[in-house]
Amino acid sequence: MIPEKPPIEERYGLEDIDTLAEGLLIDAPLDQVAEILAQLGGRWERDVIDQNIQNPGLLVFQFRGHLWTGVLNASTTDKYTPVSTDTSDACFERFVPSSWNCESQAQSLSQRLHTRTIYYWVDDVGFTIGYVYWENGELMERLEFDEAIWQDTHDEALLDAPERTVEPHLFESKFRQLTAGEIENAYSFVEDFLYEQQAYAATRLSPFNCQRDDFIRIDYIAFV
Repeated sequence: MIPEKPPIEERYGLEDIDTLAEGLLIDAPLDQVAEILAQLGGRWERDVIDQNIQNPGLLVFQFRGHLWTGVLNASTTDKYTPVSTDTSDACFERFVPSSWNCESQAQSLSQRLHTRTIYYWVDDVGFTIGYVYWENGELMERLEFDEAIWQDTHDEALLDAPERTVEPHLFESKFRQLTAGEIENAYSFVEDFLYEQQAYAATRLSPFNCQRDDFIRIDYIAFV
């Protein structure tokens, strides 16, 4: 029996780790975030939760009871309605201009809105996960974990200590004294970090995880 999920107001962490996704979280009202993103050359459409989306672009949304505004790619399938279609293939590069860069946009939004932003990603095929966290445009913390790179560069350590827990590939922080080697599980660390920020990081807006009334609103920034 699948355990019942807590109400949306009480959900933090990653929506799903069994997927390929990247997204942004901005501690600011949805309208402020969408207005800046629309300045990149997109068309801003408000409240699209019941509309079909057929062009490249971004979904900008806010969960009920949450302060953070989320940004994900919009699907380019012929019939796409938010919260009713699985968007597990979530590489931004397929849906937005090549000039778009998630990390730089997160930093820019943090600086322009004088707030916190998080760029996060997860890849269940490549076994990578991570986040980059800014406050007022200043980099505060970064975690990049790639299991394949770690294993390739630590073969001797793995042979000498086969029970040793896999360590993140890169970690830096301005507000806590911690090294990459002290992080026992990168996936749990990402979850804990998002819980600390009271942030729910969407990966696909799956109908298995999100219902229509879980959202304050979903907007669409079209790049055509």
